[in-house]
Amino acid sequence: MKVVLPVDGYRSATEFMAAMQGSEGDTHWLMKKAEHWHGGIHLYNSFASNAVFKPDSHGLKCMTDGQVVAWRLNDNYQTAWFKKKMLKFSSTFVLIKSTCTPDEDKPNNALDFYTLWMQIAPLSEYGITDTPTATVTASALKIRQDTAFSDWMRNGISQGINVPRDAFHHNEAPQDTHTTLPRGSVVKIIQEATFILNGRQAPFIFITVVSVPEGAKTGLSVGESGWISGLDKFVKRQDITLPAWMQEARKRGVFNQVVTVSGEDALSIKAGDVIGHLSLNEQPYGNPHYFCHLEVFSQDSRMKDFLTNKAGVRKGVAVLHTVADKIRWQHRDKDNSFVVAGVGGDPSPTTAERYTPETQCRRLEADGTTWYYIPDELAWMAAEDVERVNQFDLEKRGFIPLEQEEAPQSIFQTPKESWLRQVFGRLEELARGETRDMYSCSYTAKYQKLVKKIDLNRDGIIDAGELWRFLHNRQSHIQYQVQRLVVKHHSEWLKDGISALWQAALNEQAKKYPDMALFNRDFINKLVWMKDVREIRSSEAFWHMHPVVFLDAIKADEYDFSTRESTIRAIVAESRKQGFSLNTQVAYILATVKRETGDTFRPVREGDWVGHTSTDDYRRTHYRYYPYYGRGFVQITWDYNYRAYSEKLGIDLVADPDKTLDPYIALFILIDGFKNGVFTGKKLTDYVSTTKTDFYHARRCINGLDHAEQIKSFADNFLSNLDAGEWQ
Repeated sequence: MKVVLPVDGYRSATEFMAAMQGSEGDTHWLMKKAEHWHGGIHLYNSFASNAVFKPDSHGLKCMTDGQVVAWRLNDNYQTAWFKKKMLKFSSTFVLIKSTCTPDEDKPNNALDFYTLWMQIAPLSEYGITDTPTATVTASALKIRQDTAFSDWMRNGISQGINVPRDAFHHNEAPQDTHTTLPRGSVVKIIQEATFILNGRQAPFIFITVVSVPEGAKTGLSVGESGWISGLDKFVKRQDITLPAWMQEARKRGVFNQVVTVSGEDALSIKAGDVIGHLSLNEQPYGNPHYFCHLEVFSQDSRMKDFLTNKAGVRKGVAVLHTVADKIRWQHRDKDNSFVVAGVGGDPSPTTAERYTPETQCRRLEADGTTWYYIPDELAWMAAEDVERVNQFDLEKRGFIPLEQEEAPQSIFQTPKESWLRQVFGRLEELARGETRDMYSCSYTAKYQKLVKKIDLNRDGIIDAGELWRFLHNRQSHIQYQVQRLVVKHHSEWLKDGISALWQAALNEQAKKYPDMALFNRDFINKLVWMKDVREIRSSEAFWHMHPVVFLDAIKADEYDFSTRESTIRAIVAESRKQGFSLNTQVAYILATVKRETGDTFRPVREGDWVGHTSTDDYRRTHYRYYPYYGRGFVQITWDYNYRAYSEKLGIDLVADPDKTLDPYIALFILIDGFKNGVFTGKKLTDYVSTTKTDFYHARRCINGLDHAEQIKSFADNFLSNLDAGEWQ
């Protein structure tokens, strides 16, 4: 299924998760510092600033296709008293139901799940009124006022009317005040009219100023009015900025209450659609901030079968699974051989269990053995020590199901729950397996101690802060596992502040901090919603998955490069996507890849061919553009080409030219190079278009006329296949 990140500005889930580290966002996963269960993560403006509502903000993005089945839209921020302060927060939420079906031929292996966006911005944040608004985009926009001439026509020229030259003075543009509005000023449009300016008709708008950038010089203060140009190059009119589901909710006119929809009334939504924006959250202590809660959960009974890939789905992108204490190898370029990696003659084994995307690992064949370079080990490993795991073998990839079927009787119960004991048992095992440093060794004993202390048959007190710190250990192998825990637990969105779940905690808090207890009770009461959504079996425990990590694991890559056939399909699709609509054009691109890759249709290095691998020493000696020798489906060379595509892709190919071997990057370079004449200055359309098909001379797009006749014959064959409907 198609999956996008919840905010723009990040190229991958890995990059997004790295940005979350050091914030409270990811450290809320499974357990909050306040000692209790927490089934989601928080997104903050510190790493999601473009999701705070303002002109041109990107907003929060729906992560999957699905249907909106419930919502609560606040017309304004909710409030709760803390001492003498009225604090604002949002209880707006939207619930989306989605289905992941990894293989359409195996529909029973699907999984239904929900994405909950909680505490997103209320309607008032958008400033929606019946009066249109605009933002000044010119650096300084002239302000005009009504002309004093008694016969001046304030309503301007009617549409479609040609004004005689001798009547121009009745319709002249309003009088110039010799003052300006600065860029970024927001205005309400009161009236639009067309006047004569410099002998031509020109649009103007009569406005009232809503806001002016702080410190900017302006000829109109907030609340004052005047005329400004209505040309689009000077002002940007604000479109309806409400997400589609909010527009529907606003039409219904029901605010601050839970609304459910089903069947034909359910609203379809697509991955990438704007879901809303971060909301302002004022707290009793600390500074206000913008944030939202994001949660993914499922009540599908097929969850365990889905995680174990019981249906045996083989589609998707594989990862390479490696474990600790296996032999690490170093590659010797001079004779294409491998030697044991170590220090002083002692072998240095692998240090931890890892899951590495296959696309990130180089592969070599030598002496009848397949070798993989594992980046985090800084070494090669023999294929016999590497397990290739299919995308939907989720349990093998670390997604471990844990269950807490018993409903908690108190929010304080979390530290004593059985699922947490299982977690620390697994983390202790991982810490023991990580042999890289003494830090891991010291943590092993501490995890073991925690496992012993978490004993449901004893009344021993466990420090919740200690539990939280160990659960959110910063070591990468610990983070990897914690983010892949799939925990069945009751939701915190069901019981209100007067329920037994919260009562003991709030009563205890009231003894020392009565104002805080009153605030928290009011706050909790305004957030709960689950009992009002019949579709949710709220009395049951749900499976909770990390919203970013789990959805990234089940996403379908746009293209499949696992086989020659699937790579051909990917090249055809990307060619069409980038504007090559003719079969003749696509056929020539395929023919080029066939020649450049030795018919493997895999990105290659210059100097390698089927059955032969050149050494790095050879390339350093023979290629004057080393290390920027050819790589990819077509082999770009020289540093300036690597630099050009670094800028186009936003990826540093100069620092790491091997990234061009990534099939997605190689595919983009292939099509873009043909499209824009990057390789030699010649574009494919110069030779293959609706008016001509010159397969022979089209080779000039890549490399003079080298092998032109052979590639022409390849193109003829591919054209026959395409015309017959293949790979469409």
